[in-house]
Amino acid sequence: MGPYSSNAIKALIDNYLDNDCFAVIEGGIEIAIEITKHPWDLICFTGSTMKGKLVAEAAAKNLVPCILELGGKCPAIVDTSANIDLAARKIVFGRFTNSG
Repeated sequence: MGPYSSNAIKALIDNYLDNDCFAVIEGGIEIAIEITKHPWDLICFTGSTMKGKLVAEAAAKNLVPCILELGGKCPAIVDTSANIDLAARKIVFGRFTNSG
């Protein structure tokens, strides 16, 4: 299911956010490690624990902060315009209905 989530997030960000400020770069571990060599303001990574450790290690060399969503179970983006109570209920519902 990871590639489908990645494609959906990329489409949403490409269509609705400022592409001069936000970018989604898809690919395997080679891409993830390569992009951590650049001086980003922040890296948000969704993937496995093993690959997340490699991304965090590579990013640490440039002191790039990371948000790691490891396991790829329920990625979610909540911005300042969201109804926090409603968003929290929906995220929790999605997490528990996806628990196996």
